[in-house]
Amino acid sequence: MTRATLRDLQSPPPGGAIFTPSFQSTVSLSRTEYKFWIDAEQYCQWKDEISQRLAVDQNPGNSGDYPILSQYYDTAERDCYWEKQRGFQSRRKIRLRIYGSETAKIPPAGFLEVKHKLQGLGVKRRLPMSIEAAQNFGLGDDDVLRGMYDQVGRSGRIIIDEVLGMRAAGHNPSMQIRYDRNAFSSPDGKLRITFDNLLRCRPEFPKLLPDDQDFSKFIIAEGESIMEVKSIGAVPYWLRQRAGETGLSRRSFSKYCTSLEKHDPVLGSQLRQARQRQESAA
Repeated sequence: MTRATLRDLQSPPPGGAIFTPSFQSTVSLSRTEYKFWIDAEQYCQWKDEISQRLAVDQNPGNSGDYPILSQYYDTAERDCYWEKQRGFQSRRKIRLRIYGSETAKIPPAGFLEVKHKLQGLGVKRRLPMSIEAAQNFGLGDDDVLRGMYDQVGRSGRIIIDEVLGMRAAGHNPSMQIRYDRNAFSSPDGKLRITFDNLLRCRPEFPKLLPDDQDFSKFIIAEGESIMEVKSIGAVPYWLRQRAGETGLSRRSFSKYCTSLEKHDPVLGSQLRQARQRQESAA
C-alpha cells in the first residue's frame, strides 16, 4: 500500500490518466490522479471544504451528483488482476461504462474504454457509444462494434480493432461496479475533485441500466468513500496545506481489484488454492 500526503505532491509525477471534462466530450488532456480512502467524518469535512473553494460540476446537473456503472473485462485466469498485482509495467483492460441517469440535465452516456498502462504511464482510450449500443455490447454482441466501424474516425477504429482483438483473446465480463459520484472543479478545469460513495458490485452481467440500484455487494464499507484529486499541473498549495493539517494520507486503491478480491468466485477459488499450496508446503 502506498501512503503519502498531499504536502509531498508539490509537482506531479510523470504520466497520469486521461481527463475527459464532460460525459460527451472526446477531448482528452493528461492529468495526475491521487486517491484517498476516507471515512464518513472525513467525507463531510472535505466535501464542505471543497464546496467552498470549487464549483459543483454542472455537467450532470445542479447537484454535481451522478451514478457511474461499469462492466470490466478480464480473462478466465484473471490476467488483468494479476498483472496489476505483480506490477507489470505494460498492461491493458477493457471497461464499458454508463454515466448519468434519465433525470439528469444531460442524458446518460455510454463509453467503451481501454485502460492501458504503458511502462508505468497511464493512458485511457475512449469510444463514445449510444446507451443501446453499450448495452448490447455488454450483453456480448461484438457485432455492435463492427457496425460502428464506418461511423467513427481513425482513432475510433483503432479502439474497435483493439477491443475486438482482446475479446478474441478471451477477455470477457468479469465484474460490474456501481457508485455515486459527487464532482467539483476549478473554473479553469485544471483541478477536479470527486467523491465516490456507495461502492457496490455484482459478479453477474445483466443489461447495464442507467442508475441501476440492484447492486448488493459492498466493495468498501457503507459510509466510506474514495476521494480523488485530479490535477493538470501541480496540486494547489491550499489543498496540500489542508491535507497536512487534517492528516489526510494518500492510499492506493483499485475498485476493480478490491471487488474481485471480495466478491469474484473465480479469483476467490484461485486465492484459496494458493493458500492451500502454501499450507501444504509449510
